[in-house]
Amino acid sequence: MEEHMFGLEQFSNTQKVIREGIEANLHFGAQVYISQDSEKLADFAIGKSHPDSIDEKKMLSPDTVLPWMSCSKMLTAVAIAILHERRSLTYDQLVGNILPSFACHGKESITIKHLLTHTSGIRLLPLQWDKLTWEETVAAIAKMPIESDWTPGEKAGYHIGTSWLILGEIVRILDGRPLDQFLQEEILLPLGMKHSGISMTKDLYLNSGLDISGLYRTDTQTPYSSLEKYFDSVNLVRPGASGRGPMKELATFMEMLLYKGSYEGKRLMSERTVEELVTRQREGLLDLTFNKTIDWGLGFMIDSKCHNRSYPYSFGSYCSEETFGHNGNQSSAAYVDPEHDLVVCFVFNGMPGEYEHNKRLKAMNDAIYTDLDLDF
Repeated sequence: MEEHMFGLEQFSNTQKVIREGIEANLHFGAQVYISQDSEKLADFAIGKSHPDSIDEKKMLSPDTVLPWMSCSKMLTAVAIAILHERRSLTYDQLVGNILPSFACHGKESITIKHLLTHTSGIRLLPLQWDKLTWEETVAAIAKMPIESDWTPGEKAGYHIGTSWLILGEIVRILDGRPLDQFLQEEILLPLGMKHSGISMTKDLYLNSGLDISGLYRTDTQTPYSSLEKYFDSVNLVRPGASGRGPMKELATFMEMLLYKGSYEGKRLMSERTVEELVTRQREGLLDLTFNKTIDWGLGFMIDSKCHNRSYPYSFGSYCSEETFGHNGNQSSAAYVDPEHDLVVCFVFNGMPGEYEHNKRLKAMNDAIYTDLDLDF
């Protein structure tokens, strides 16, 4: 396998985790970007972009466009924060005041903050997401009942997609632009993230000339990608899951957060706005989805080792307690460790199941800190 490397030699333990995963058929390759103190330390890719790749064109590179899965939620959270800074909304505002059809079946007291902190109680809605338009999906979520015995803000449980569609609709209603357009014009293009986005058409995939790859389920007998099903969907924008781009571009977004809203002279948000996003807004609550106590900012997971020695989708054993970011389903991680001025972003292109991924994730995070001599 040809490897595309910058800083590969410094990260021998990190390499080992990736290679051992390839040998164990957990994934076919991985893409990694790491920076510290404004210095790029790693920007490399190891392995194949497709299971059957045998030529160099199908090898992963640092430029390969890959799905971010739930790391996408951070973009939507920042979009809401921008509108908050512009006084278009407040975090304590009732969702029903903006989307009146939402104020029913026990959801009348849900606020924007409840959506951002996964405390709103609208986790589960069985839908064929690919069969419904944006408008139909929003309407279905608006009509759903709150979970039984749930008081918004007093219980917590990770919301995979429902609340994020509503947040995206709030952006559309208040700003006038669809969420994907808002993100492009207000966040991605100003940061120079020209190969990233939260929607992608089949035509772009086939004809853009970009190296675009998917994630593969590797917990099945024959690995398969969900890209085709995604392209057949009548709604290509999923605020909690459909972001994609090279890891180095997602790292640009994370570096902007590390530097309190500013990146290379461009300010997207005030320092105060960023601090609100990434400090604990939900603390000490048991997450009923993960069955562990996990703290959250406004759309950002905060390191929670103070509550649990280990928990799903953590940032590893050695990160500081103020570390914030997000993970993507069985695949990606993007986080900032402010104490060490550190940004870490990586993605594996194989989804091996929750148990195997969380073992791999812990090994990867710990290896990175070991390679940086921060394993204390």
